[in-house]
Amino acid sequence: MRFAAVVATGVLIAGAPAAGASEAAVPEESRTRLAVTVYGNDFALIQDRRRIALEAGERSLSFTGVSRQLVPSSAFVAAADGVRVLSLEYRFDLLTPEALLRHALGREVGVVRTHPTDGTETVEPAEVLSVESGVVLRYRDRIETGVPGRLVFHAAPEGLVPIPTLAAGVAVEGPGEHDLDLVYLTNGLSWQADYVLQLNEAAGRLALTGWATVQNLTGTTFPEASLGLMAGDVRRVTPPGPPPRPMARADAVMAMEAAPDRPEREALADLHLYTVAEPVTLPDRQSRQLVLLSATDVPYARLYVSESRPAVLRAGGPDRLDTHPEVRLSFENDPETGPGEPLPAGIVRVFGHDAGAVLRFLGEQHIAHVPVGRPVEISPGRAFDITVNRVQTEFTRAGLAEDAFESAHRITVTNAKAEPVTVTVIERITGDWTILAESLPHEKTAADRAEWAVEVPAEGSTTLTYRVRVRR
Repeated sequence: MRFAAVVATGVLIAGAPAAGASEAAVPEESRTRLAVTVYGNDFALIQDRRRIALEAGERSLSFTGVSRQLVPSSAFVAAADGVRVLSLEYRFDLLTPEALLRHALGREVGVVRTHPTDGTETVEPAEVLSVESGVVLRYRDRIETGVPGRLVFHAAPEGLVPIPTLAAGVAVEGPGEHDLDLVYLTNGLSWQADYVLQLNEAAGRLALTGWATVQNLTGTTFPEASLGLMAGDVRRVTPPGPPPRPMARADAVMAMEAAPDRPEREALADLHLYTVAEPVTLPDRQSRQLVLLSATDVPYARLYVSESRPAVLRAGGPDRLDTHPEVRLSFENDPETGPGEPLPAGIVRVFGHDAGAVLRFLGEQHIAHVPVGRPVEISPGRAFDITVNRVQTEFTRAGLAEDAFESAHRITVTNAKAEPVTVTVIERITGDWTILAESLPHEKTAADRAEWAVEVPAEGSTTLTYRVRVRR
């Protein structure tokens, strides 16, 4: 089936149906297919197919049930042979009390007052002078601010709609049923990856479960949709003048519902698409969770890393305060050992069991996208029982070139644990540097990084010393 398309600009564009052309509703009940592709940065692609019987001629078709945060410039309607799309118009000026007042500016309304004792009501006419920062009303003999009672409007202004509507002007060649595909981008729909990582410290293994949390704040429910989640970075240029985003109500409910089936993953261009097998309803102002991946018995290593930028171009001053090294949990995203799946960016929450087998939260960290075959490193916090103290013991420029500096440093690592540990000590040294002397061998892992693997005995300490010359 061949389709023709036209793009909406948010206002009526050239080629509209002739004056007096009839308007036909294309309600949600005429929907035959709904596909929702949700991206990570608060937007989604909606593909909404509807079938309607049309007579020949030009007419306007009004699509209801569209997102309140539809991006007008992204919308288009694709129609089968026999239907030519002439124009699109997005009507988002909703019928609200504020809109009624705005349209009543300079016109007469009725002010209803209720008698405080007998409850009788009287209606007094008044002209709306202003609605900026409050309402200003002109009565026959006075001007008042504020509304003492209810307001009565004599008619609904033209152009206001009870719900957001997208109207398409079409020319139909012959009568019959026709499929129309409404496609648009919308803000307010997003998803994010969240991970639960459980440690088995005795076995040196971890279990990782990835969840996708989908949130709908579009102001519209998407029922029985074919749901896809796109993982990766997609460039977007925000169009000017989108309709205002609805404010969150205080009584909004964010319910969580887990879907039983794991989505199917496929590579799409340079992204990853997760497709849910069964149709999913995305209620407005709710979120739901779906399992993305699950891996058990993944080997991991626990690392302790202490990183600092020492003073090498000046005297370091008094002794530094004690610090504690970062705890880093490292594992390979390997197909053989697990998980062996692309890991979309998200928050990893780390849990462990205490001696009574009670689960305890140990910390969390955000990770970037991790492809298969790359290492994963998570730092949930710092080591309580390991202390690192750094001291600059000497600084001199005597006898050196004008651009040269020389300093000596002592780093003491203390371990209060009942088992030995190895702490990776990293010094970020600026300039052109050379280690002149050291108590342990270092490795230059980058232009500004010197690393030492410091082994510390149980309930003991180890001191690392080094002397460095820097030219700038």
